[in-house]
Amino acid sequence: MNSLKTVFSEQFNNVYMIGRLSAYELKKLYANSFLGGIWIFLNPIIQIAVYGLTFGLGIRGGASVHGIPYFTWMVCGLIPWFFISGSIMQGSNAIYARINTVARMNFPLSITPTYVIVAQLYTHAVLMILCLAIVSLSVGISNIHLFELLYFIFSSFCFLVALSFITSTLSTMMRDIHLLIQQTTRLLLYLTPVLWEPSANAPEFLLNLMKLNPFYYVVEGYRSALIYDDTSIFLSPLTLYFWGLVLVMLVLGTTLHVKFRRNFVDYL
Repeated sequence: MNSLKTVFSEQFNNVYMIGRLSAYELKKLYANSFLGGIWIFLNPIIQIAVYGLTFGLGIRGGASVHGIPYFTWMVCGLIPWFFISGSIMQGSNAIYARINTVARMNFPLSITPTYVIVAQLYTHAVLMILCLAIVSLSVGISNIHLFELLYFIFSSFCFLVALSFITSTLSTMMRDIHLLIQQTTRLLLYLTPVLWEPSANAPEFLLNLMKLNPFYYVVEGYRSALIYDDTSIFLSPLTLYFWGLVLVMLVLGTTLHVKFRRNFVDYL
């Protein structure tokens, strides 16, 4: 718990630095491209179009999901997934890719995974505007619950920061971990109901097993806040499970980070 206290103190004492570095991170990402920040929209729009044509028209034949157009339903899961997958990938490589730079600067290494995730959050906020526009035009605004939506954005952010403390530490010490995370993230897209709907005819134990995936809680939470007009997942036992998992990951991640950060340079 001392490690958790140390890391939290470093976060709060460097809030301004986190903001500055996350803004620089986002600017650096598109600095060498001709279209610049337009790629924030262009890249996900291309992916959304491909998935929409493949799954919406090719596989489902345009069938709706619970009365919601498949494209709208898919977008409400895919945009949070872009935030999740981008944060997992960038977060796991946060320290390794920047250790030579940050080691010479006067701020704690523990803010590195945080500001990398915050940079992803900026992009996510922009894409959520696109998502809200699609939902409003497709099914109207009556089902949108902004408070619930903000809660699930905050929940996903906390989970991804906690996860990044673990993955960034382990992948710095052993690069095979980062490669494993890359492959696992690709698989998680299809193991999480982002592009497909869980079948009511599936065995109950499989449905319950799927709900243990924390990203199920996040993706379904976004949909409940945007299109379902339903707060049942927010009030379900999954909320306690999710936050319990976040707490365990925070304790484990901060303990690993504080224990090994003095030796990160030795692993390069």
